[in-house]
Amino acid sequence: MSQQPYWTLSQGPATRPQTCRECKRLIPTNAPLVARDGRKIRLFYHPECFSGDADPRTQPRSSASDLRYKGVVGSKAPEKKGAGKWSVESYGYNPSPR
Repeated sequence: MSQQPYWTLSQGPATRPQTCRECKRLIPTNAPLVARDGRKIRLFYHPECFSGDADPRTQPRSSASDLRYKGVVGSKAPEKKGAGKWSVESYGYNPSPR
C-alpha cells in the first residue's frame, strides 16, 4: 500500500491541450499548468485558477460545494493513496518533450 498522501501536486508546461477543471477554459500546449494527482485521476488547472491546496474540495467550483452532491462527496480524502488496479510507481505531472 502506498504511503504517499492522497493528492500529489505538480506543475509544468502542457504537452497537449487540457481543460482547466475550475474555469473549464482551454490550457494550450506549452502553457504553464498545475496538476493534482489522486490514485485514479489527474486534474489540470491554470496556475491562477488553482486554490493552492492539495485537496480539490478547496476549489470554489468543486462538486463538494455543489448541493446536488451533498452526501455523495466525502468530507476529506483518504489518508493515503493506497494500492490497487490503478496504482503506479510514481505520481505527479512529468511532461516530457515529444
